[in-house]
Amino acid sequence: MRGHMFKDKSKIIFFSDMDGTLLSKDKTLSKRNSDAIVRLRQAGGMFVVATGRVLQATAHYFTPIGLDCPVILCNGGMIYDCGTNSVKWSEYLPEEKARAMVAQLLDKFPEACAEICRPEGIYDVNINDYERHHWKIGGFTANIVKSLDDVPHGDWCKILFAMPETSIVPFAEYAKTLEFAGDVEFVTSSTIFHEMLPKDCSKGYAVKKFKELYGFDGCVTVAMGDYNNDMAMLEYADFAACPSNAIDEVKAVCDMVCRADCTGGAVAETIDYILSK
Repeated sequence: MRGHMFKDKSKIIFFSDMDGTLLSKDKTLSKRNSDAIVRLRQAGGMFVVATGRVLQATAHYFTPIGLDCPVILCNGGMIYDCGTNSVKWSEYLPEEKARAMVAQLLDKFPEACAEICRPEGIYDVNINDYERHHWKIGGFTANIVKSLDDVPHGDWCKILFAMPETSIVPFAEYAKTLEFAGDVEFVTSSTIFHEMLPKDCSKGYAVKKFKELYGFDGCVTVAMGDYNNDMAMLEYADFAACPSNAIDEVKAVCDMVCRADCTGGAVAETIDYILSK
């Protein structure tokens, strides 16, 4: 372990994924993790959420920990400043190309739902039970529309496709073959979710952008996550950690694999390690 890098706590920025990492399996924020975040901040460190979620499915978690700093949303497509309640930086999908690909994907996989995320709201095309489950775990609702034509134009942040677990691999493989696939990024974010993001967007890219925007180039970057969409962030970080429930590919790139899982307080375990150095 490279504990010496944590000597000056004021230089630590801790970027944490939410689902499967910061949040318990029941999508709650545990007292153990909440208390640890407060301790890190009191010691001078910064705690930053880096999630695939949109703001509507994220903000209600911030009050218990008094989080008023910027956060990374949409799997790296947006940096939102909670202190000023404004978008600090964002990238958007090439809308017409995205529309064409969504139409092709839903035609090929009619069991999938397309959740189209815009700054002012979420729009669901071809609603299914997997997307309704997403509403429940995310604590949000969406506008159900009959077709892509009913989704407003402009500023498409990302598109999440919700589908049966058995469809994820063939869906991901087919998405790579689409004419405009090279103009966007595709990433699997859970066993039932596959996402379309703006070109070159990832949590890793957003962490780098975050540090540039706020002048944190000399800081120590800690990152924690559990799934494929966290890989770029973990590989970019100075110190990477993951909960015990992380997939094997994530564990392979981490400096620290926690004993605890997301429900047992893996974030707190990592923070306690950092504060002990």
